[in-house]
Amino acid sequence: MILIPIRQLTVTDALASGHAFLTAASGLVRLGETLCVVGDDEHHLALFNSGDDGPGRLLRLIEGDLPLRKKARKKAKPDFEILFALPSGEGEPATRLCALGSGSKPQRMRGAIIDLSDDSVTLIDLKPMFDALAPFVPETNLEGAVVRGDRLLLFNRGNMAHPESCILEMPLAELWGDDAVQVRLMKKLTLPMIDGVPLTVTDACGMEDGRFLLSAVAEVTDDSIADGEVRGAAIIILDADLNVVRVEPLEPVIKIEGISARRTAQGVELLCVSDADDPDVASVLYGGRLGELASLEA
Repeated sequence: MILIPIRQLTVTDALASGHAFLTAASGLVRLGETLCVVGDDEHHLALFNSGDDGPGRLLRLIEGDLPLRKKARKKAKPDFEILFALPSGEGEPATRLCALGSGSKPQRMRGAIIDLSDDSVTLIDLKPMFDALAPFVPETNLEGAVVRGDRLLLFNRGNMAHPESCILEMPLAELWGDDAVQVRLMKKLTLPMIDGVPLTVTDACGMEDGRFLLSAVAEVTDDSIADGEVRGAAIIILDADLNVVRVEPLEPVIKIEGISARRTAQGVELLCVSDADDPDVASVLYGGRLGELASLEA
């Protein structure tokens, strides 16, 4: 699958990197004509109009400023790796989003519920959730989430030391409730190797027919925190039972960290955002197209 660059993710004001653009885009949701993007080293959500290439407006999620220096910022960042839309009432447009930290460090166990109808933000403590899922994964590093009915599927990324990416499930309401969180392991995904490096999941989105699209990269790293060279990237198609249907390699090879997809008359239109792992390089929005999912059986 060929990815076409659409625009750099410029914003209205300078961020923690000192630049007026996102440098580590990690989650993407399309709500109507608005593209919502969260970065893993920022305290803000960025909102873009899909109809133009003007700078995105910023919505603060966490008070305070992160350090300018990359190493210090990486140590302190909330690591928002996940962004997904929350269900709305029947016939009503979705206006609420949820951002989740990766859980790879204690300060990364925070979340935020965002209502774009009034720009309100409610922070949530995710430690109970991470405590509940820790026994099921060798190393905690959540990178994607998809709402399925009243349940939430969570995608925990692997690495070279632990190549499997794990899919877990929990009741959606327990994400922000007071009850103990009940998590169960649904699937362990062992994806292909590229030059000896396993593909591991970096984001997920659901389709109307119950299937799932995952982004995955082959990154030379053996833990959940350190970055490494990216040897390959792919879109993974899962059926409704979470079985791998197809692995679609991406060109050029880019570290894709956030994806969104929708059906069109021409097939499945994919949008994705990149993380260059460089504070001086802007994240980019890319577009691509898959054929009809019905024709993608392995």
